[in-house]
Amino acid sequence: MRRRFAPVFALALATLVACGATPPSGAPTAGASSAAVAPTASGATPRPTAEPSPKPAWQDASVEHPAAVNGFASQPPGYFCDPCHNLSEDNLFGVGPVRGGFLAVGAVTPPASAVALWSADGRAWTPVTGFAPDNGSAAVAVANAGGRTVLVGHDPTGAIAWAGDVRSGFGRAPLQASLQVRYAAGGMTVVVPLGTGFVAAGYRDDPSRALAEAAVWRSADGLHWTLDASGDAFRGGRILGLVAQGNALVAVGTRGEQIRGPAAAWRWTASTGWQSATVPPGGGAMRAVATTPHGLVAVGIDAADSGAMAWTSPDGSTWTAVADQPAFHFYDLPVRLQALTAVGDRLVAAGWRSDPGKGSSVIVTSQDGLAWQQLSWQASFSGGQIDGLASAGTTVVAVGRVGYPDTNTAAVWVRDWP
Repeated sequence: MRRRFAPVFALALATLVACGATPPSGAPTAGASSAAVAPTASGATPRPTAEPSPKPAWQDASVEHPAAVNGFASQPPGYFCDPCHNLSEDNLFGVGPVRGGFLAVGAVTPPASAVALWSADGRAWTPVTGFAPDNGSAAVAVANAGGRTVLVGHDPTGAIAWAGDVRSGFGRAPLQASLQVRYAAGGMTVVVPLGTGFVAAGYRDDPSRALAEAAVWRSADGLHWTLDASGDAFRGGRILGLVAQGNALVAVGTRGEQIRGPAAAWRWTASTGWQSATVPPGGGAMRAVATTPHGLVAVGIDAADSGAMAWTSPDGSTWTAVADQPAFHFYDLPVRLQALTAVGDRLVAAGWRSDPGKGSSVIVTSQDGLAWQQLSWQASFSGGQIDGLASAGTTVVAVGRVGYPDTNTAAVWVRDWP
């Protein structure tokens, strides 16, 4: 079930009209029309028919939520709450194209438990049959290779993964040393196909020694994983985005705080192993990366958390910051780009922006990764945040949540791009 609340200004306008207020000077009156209206047989001029509202570019998808997300706790007689909160909330963190449609992943809490939803067209989402996660888990990313789908995330034991498909169900990777991280201080944040196998990335921290370290895992089947050797290249890092460029791998993220950075990137080839990339100073965290015909584009946040940023690179070894521009800002408030995908020759990036209301989902596009345009705000973005993007053909799917801060619920928006 999806909830939507009419904008406040619509209620104010209705009240104004009901009170018989006079429209401001220059505003069209109720009987005004740019075209002549023929009188009726009785001589009275009919009121013109209102023009239908334009259809929003991004359509709300139907999402089937767990029962606890749709219900409120029972309260004693006379109890008043404003707002009232659901028993649980759910969020979607990642999405990817799979055979026959799309798969989105996230978590419901409390109690924390990973969720996986499937859709044939991006417009109607239902829970994946046969997906039975453990308590304390969250799924954050999905990848597909050779008809096999892998989901990755984290739980109190560290990094976790599931493998299978939406028809036969998913099995969890067995406990193994390569995935375990003490103090629940690690997890997988992203996964991509490479050949017929999979590469996942994230972090393996050690709070007992105040150490932070990025990590990369590989698997042929999504169930048995080995850690990549990295020397000191990953020291202090956290990988948030990963992409394959030919036979090379490029990772982006941070060597510090997850928002303010500083930005960091790494590149792997079979001959060099993992090497730190050159990233200009002054940037916050890089959150996502994608390939283009001209190289690579990454998006993220500036170091002051006052706007978004983008970077370009021909091969991932040296990065250049894209010129600051209006699409990266909403006044002086934070704009955080944290997902990126390509559809045709267009890049689509999305995330969250602060605003005087409850914050909103934000989407920007670019033809070349250098010049960006912020798409028009629409009512369904209010209180929202986009954490994942995926495309298949001309269809783009964005996943995240709406209802912040009162009734967080998983949300999906979908658009067909010509």
